[in-house]
Amino acid sequence: MAANDVKILGRLPNTRQYRVNDTTTSSDTQLLVGEPVKVAGNFATHVATAEPVITAPMLGIVAKASTETSTADGVVDVYVVEPGVTLLETKAHTPANIDSDAKLLGVLNDSVTYDLTTGTYTINEDEGTDPNVHGLQIVDGDIVEGTLSYVVKGYACEYTSSI
Repeated sequence: MAANDVKILGRLPNTRQYRVNDTTTSSDTQLLVGEPVKVAGNFATHVATAEPVITAPMLGIVAKASTETSTADGVVDVYVVEPGVTLLETKAHTPANIDSDAKLLGVLNDSVTYDLTTGTYTINEDEGTDPNVHGLQIVDGDIVEGTLSYVVKGYACEYTSSI
């Protein structure tokens, strides 16, 4: 995975520190700045391909790389996203799908998930919208840069608004 796959646009949300399991026990890799994370049991871990969804909600975006080692648990600082408020930006899975205004219009407001099959987080705009399950809602994009702007929907966010 690569650092800074996900960018936060605008005001940075609050950060919280979470525990991270050692890499031997968890078989996960270090959590890098700009990667989306979720909670699994008592630990923060990477969001997987086809997440976030209602059954695997997202916690936020890594603010400071995790400190775990192969034998010792660590911690990670996370920007806790506010559902429907925190605006995020990531490369489209297939930039050719959004390389014109007409194509971008075709995916606006779609509910989608992340794709990690190439080792880099992208937005899987070609998976088709599923507003009852998929947790990311596309709100805009840049047809030249091949990026999509989106928010995390409330049901796919670890901490939802009480309003």
